[in-house]
Amino acid sequence: MIVDVIVAGGGPTGMMLAGELTLAGVDAAIVERRSTPELVGSRAGGFHSRTIEILDQRGIADRFLAEGKPVQAAFFGKTTLDVSDFPTRHPYTLGLWQNHIERILAGWIEELGVPVQRGLEVAGFTQDDSGVDVHLADGGPMRALYLVGADGGRSAVRKAAGIEFPGWDATRSSLIAEVEVTEETPAGIRIDEVGIHGLHLMEDGRTTRVVVTEKQLGPAAEPTLADLRKALTEVYDTDFGVHTPTWISRFTDATRQAAAYRSGRVLLAGDAAHIHAPSGGQGIGLG
Repeated sequence: MIVDVIVAGGGPTGMMLAGELTLAGVDAAIVERRSTPELVGSRAGGFHSRTIEILDQRGIADRFLAEGKPVQAAFFGKTTLDVSDFPTRHPYTLGLWQNHIERILAGWIEELGVPVQRGLEVAGFTQDDSGVDVHLADGGPMRALYLVGADGGRSAVRKAAGIEFPGWDATRSSLIAEVEVTEETPAGIRIDEVGIHGLHLMEDGRTTRVVVTEKQLGPAAEPTLADLRKALTEVYDTDFGVHTPTWISRFTDATRQAAAYRSGRVLLAGDAAHIHAPSGGQGIGLG
């Protein structure tokens, strides 16, 4: 397969980029390691004004507005900012879970005819003056004029390109999960010396979304239900009887930025180029 641009990674950044390239008349294709488009769990929680403006420029903002909830949720530190009089058509934050965001973006790029090859992971590449040969872990070779790594903070593309990722190591970690509980949970957000914590009942009326900062920095490993119970107990003096997790993940305040966003015909986008604490809803927006 030969295309103009191969985008490694079919998350929000990869899909938006592929859509932009296609609208510009560039032949783009996405290679995504997930075998299905469904995202397990809610993940990120929405958009800020600038992201909605960009979607509006593409004529697709209404698709997200129809499913999300506009709220005043901009913060500076612990202070809530009222942005309702900002000079924009969208002076608010849009609450919408990432699994819905990805579904809507997937529908848009499907309309544009962007090919998405799933179940394939970029393992490396070689490049020359005329293009890039992309090596896939579970498939045949692909060639493109350019390769973009939108494959996350642990980007295989960035590593294969030899691009350094300097910055600061984590000093704090948090767990985020969707679980069921047996005890009543407090509403709202709690901020203390440990960090930011919160529990939120999801749309199904059964699943609770949990965000809790760990008292000690957690290991760089997949967190367990036992880790979540421990963190909740240290903050709330109970684990609320959490059980049956849909997913559990750990994020930190590690901050790194790629030393270069380009090496020859290979470029980086999104978390592959920069990672940071996602507090305040900065993740998808910056991507």
